[in-house]
Amino acid sequence: MRNVSAAILPGLFLAAAPVWASAEEGARTWHFTVLLDGRHIGEHDFAVTHRGDDVVVDTAAHFKVVVAFIPVYAYNHQDREVWRNGCLLSLSSHTNDNGKQEFVEGALAGQAFAVRSAGTALTLPACVRSFAYWDASLLAEPPLLNSQTGEFQSATLAPDGTQDIRVGARTLAARRYALRGPHLSIDVWYSDSGQWVALESKLENGRTLRYEIQ
Repeated sequence: MRNVSAAILPGLFLAAAPVWASAEEGARTWHFTVLLDGRHIGEHDFAVTHRGDDVVVDTAAHFKVVVAFIPVYAYNHQDREVWRNGCLLSLSSHTNDNGKQEFVEGALAGQAFAVRSAGTALTLPACVRSFAYWDASLLAEPPLLNSQTGEFQSATLAPDGTQDIRVGARTLAARRYALRGPHLSIDVWYSDSGQWVALESKLENGRTLRYEIQ
C-alpha cells in the first residue's frame, strides 16, 4: 500500500477558483474516512488556512489494518506545506509507515526548491507543487512532489465524466478525474461546486483504497 498512500499524502478542469484566491477566505477543512476493500481502517484530515499572501496546508493520516483481531499494518503521517501563488514555499513531513520512519524537508532557496529526505537530496525548479487534491488545478501541472518520499513524480490528470457516487449515507453528483503515473492509478471526485468529496485507488495487490468525505 506504500506507493499509493505516499501519493495521497493535497482551474484547468474545474470551474471553482483556486483555494488561495482570496486572503479573506476562512480556513477550509476536510475529514475523510479511509476504507480498504470497504472496511474502515482510519482517517485522513486536511486543513487549508490563509495567512496573508500564504496558504498553510496541514494534513494528518492514521491507518490501522487488523486481520483476525491482529494489527498487521499501521501508518501515521503528518505534513505541513506553505504555498504562495500556486507554488510551494516550504514542506515538512514525518511518516511512520509500519515502523519505517521517513521525513521530507523542502524550502524555496533563491531560484530553486531544495528537498532533503531520508534517501535523497534534490534541487528542483522554483515553482514546485505537491499532490494537492484540495485544488485540482494544482494536480494538472506535473511533475508533483511526493510529500512522504521526496520523489518528484510524473503524472497526468484527465477528466473522466460525471457520475452519481455514494458517500456515506448520501448520493452526490460528482465530476471524476483520473490521476495516472508510474505505479499510480487514482480516481478523484469533486462536487459541482469544486469540493473534493472522494478518492479511490486500486493497489498493486488488487485491493481498493477509498476516501469518503464526512
